[in-house]
Amino acid sequence: MVLSTLLLLSLGLLTAQAQECSRPVGGPNMGLSDKDILLQTFPDGHRASFRCDVGYTPAGGSAVITCTAGSWSPVRLTCERKNCGSVGPLLNGQVDYPNGPLFGEKAVITCNEGYILVGQREINCGDQGWLERLPECEVLKCDPPADITDGKFSPNKESYEYSEVVQYSCVNDYTLNGSKSLSCSTDGKFTPDPPTCTRVECTDPKIENGTWKEGARPPYRYKSAVTLQCNSGYIMKGASIQTCDINSLWSPGLPQCTPVECKEPTINNGVLKKTSQAPYKYSSTVTFECDAGYSIKGSPTQTCGSDGQWSPGLPECASRAGDVGKYVGITFAVLVVIAGVFLCCIYKKKRSRKTDKEAPKPGEDVALS
Repeated sequence: MVLSTLLLLSLGLLTAQAQECSRPVGGPNMGLSDKDILLQTFPDGHRASFRCDVGYTPAGGSAVITCTAGSWSPVRLTCERKNCGSVGPLLNGQVDYPNGPLFGEKAVITCNEGYILVGQREINCGDQGWLERLPECEVLKCDPPADITDGKFSPNKESYEYSEVVQYSCVNDYTLNGSKSLSCSTDGKFTPDPPTCTRVECTDPKIENGTWKEGARPPYRYKSAVTLQCNSGYIMKGASIQTCDINSLWSPGLPQCTPVECKEPTINNGVLKKTSQAPYKYSSTVTFECDAGYSIKGSPTQTCGSDGQWSPGLPECASRAGDVGKYVGITFAVLVVIAGVFLCCIYKKKRSRKTDKEAPKPGEDVALS
């Protein structure tokens, strides 16, 4: 009797142990709720609950599973990372989300050129949203630029914002040397460097064997322009138009007036009979004569002109045989014409005599046909 009772008790205990469930395993990014987290075994029919980990939120499916005859029902719950969304609009800057606005990721803030960041460059996405405050992008400012001697700038203020421009000018007869406009740059300073005010005055543009032709008159200030010319018989090497530059010098540089020279004159079948000594400068004269059997065509005397050319133009030496042949030809043609006229006259005279013979004498009867 006692043995039977012990056997029944053992079988009941084994049956009860077989109906318990062991600790369940959840899906990714979840764990048991507080009421179940400390238990290691769960009785038959127990309903256990899961919850998503910190930074994750339920994305569907039931969070409850049931122990039935030692087995748990399937875990249906899914958890996904929380999305912090946009940190908000940022004036004068940009917000980038390299890996998206998700839990554990960062938002990176960049200000536009000319603006400086006030606050943290990176903001972290936490379980309850963005953990830090959105920073601001403030416009960069510059202190006033430097004053210059004999000059001023405008507008004149206590401070200037990025890209703001000031204009320099000089007083009296001074000229600005450098950039007229300066702007507030990204390093908080005005660029480029301030200009200087210089007194510009060029000396008289005198050149040897040349003179002023037209343009400005003294005093020659900055950008005064003149045109120079060479005297007759000289040719200019350099620019005729000169401008007074910022260094009180004539630009591109005063020219030179050099004497005009003509090349050695030569002609075929002729030689120089009388000549100036080489080199042949302006107004030098030479005289040509032709070789025997040739006659000159053109002026035998030539003068070196202001343009470096012989004037009125080099002559030519032509063969006299050619002239004789031409004259013979003309003479022959004239003789032919004269002979023709003479023969024509003889023919007309003979014809006239024949006509006179055939005419009837006075008193003679004319036979009628």
